[in-house]
Amino acid sequence: MGKKLTRQMLSLPGPVLMAAGFVVAIAIVCWNGHLSGSKWAAILIAILAIAWGLGMAIAAGRERRQWRREKQALETSLAEFRDRLELEKQELEHNLKDHIDKYQTLRQENQTLHQINARKDEFLRQTSHELRTPMNGIICSLQLLLDELCDDREEELELLQQAHQSSIHLLGLINQVLDLAKIESGKVSVELKSIDLHASLTAALYLQFANFRQKNLELHRKDFVRGIKVQADPIKLKQIFINLIGNAIKFTDRGSITIVTEIRQMVTPRGEANTPMAVVTIKDTGIGIDPNHKDKLFEAFQVEDESNINPYGSTGLGLVISKHLIEMMGGSIHLMSPGRNQGTTVELVLPLAETDEFHEVGDN
Repeated sequence: MGKKLTRQMLSLPGPVLMAAGFVVAIAIVCWNGHLSGSKWAAILIAILAIAWGLGMAIAAGRERRQWRREKQALETSLAEFRDRLELEKQELEHNLKDHIDKYQTLRQENQTLHQINARKDEFLRQTSHELRTPMNGIICSLQLLLDELCDDREEELELLQQAHQSSIHLLGLINQVLDLAKIESGKVSVELKSIDLHASLTAALYLQFANFRQKNLELHRKDFVRGIKVQADPIKLKQIFINLIGNAIKFTDRGSITIVTEIRQMVTPRGEANTPMAVVTIKDTGIGIDPNHKDKLFEAFQVEDESNINPYGSTGLGLVISKHLIEMMGGSIHLMSPGRNQGTTVELVLPLAETDEFHEVGDN
């Protein structure tokens, strides 16, 4: 009871305590009236001093508690403010990173567009040049014939033969340009079905027999006994074989061309490891290429060395078209050469057929 009363008293304001002390002092003086004036005055002053000191101490304690509460509230506010700033900082950093990533992406896309435009300009320049060359040959040969500048019938036949060969070359070039344009615009589709690999190869070789005989080249075929079924478009696969075998003959003046077929465990273009794939290897003993320049041969109108290639009438489109078509059929093409005058090897990789069901890939 006493402690509770003491707490209640101490909770009173300082001036109230002083007034209470003053009243208590007067009461004590009145009760002890027999005290002398000096004694009760001293007692009164002492009581007042004690009451005032007690009141000031209690007021100071309250102020300290209030200050601590305000300090704690301020620290809490500062902590919340720091947390909010940290969250805003993280959000800003995240937004900044997103903007930087978008900027880098746009920059790369811009560079890619510039490269595409440059390649298109170069493609148009090369196309104009390649089309102009056989056309000039035709015009010059016919102009000589029209002007009757030939000395004899043999020279006339020679000019006609040149015009005819230039016409065939021009037609083949136009067809290749159109094929490449269709492929790059996504307008070419492949009809995949199970076909006999060796039958397709034999059909392509049959069309090249005259060129083999004309250049007196030897043809070696290995592992053609075992039947291999592949998943491919029969027409487009035959076109690829004609392009690749034709290139081998074109760039080989003497020696041989060897064609090997096999089934090999490989990584597919989709990254599937240890998958059995059909591999066709076409190896010639021709002029070969510089290994540092082999990659650009898969770009339109690109040749390894124009001083060597021009006499063979290369357009640089056969490999490009073949690469596009074989990749549409789920395969790949690889070109290798030890170096100049050491021959060239081309490997064609095709998926094996699982069923004879027909399905179409590509856009119409």
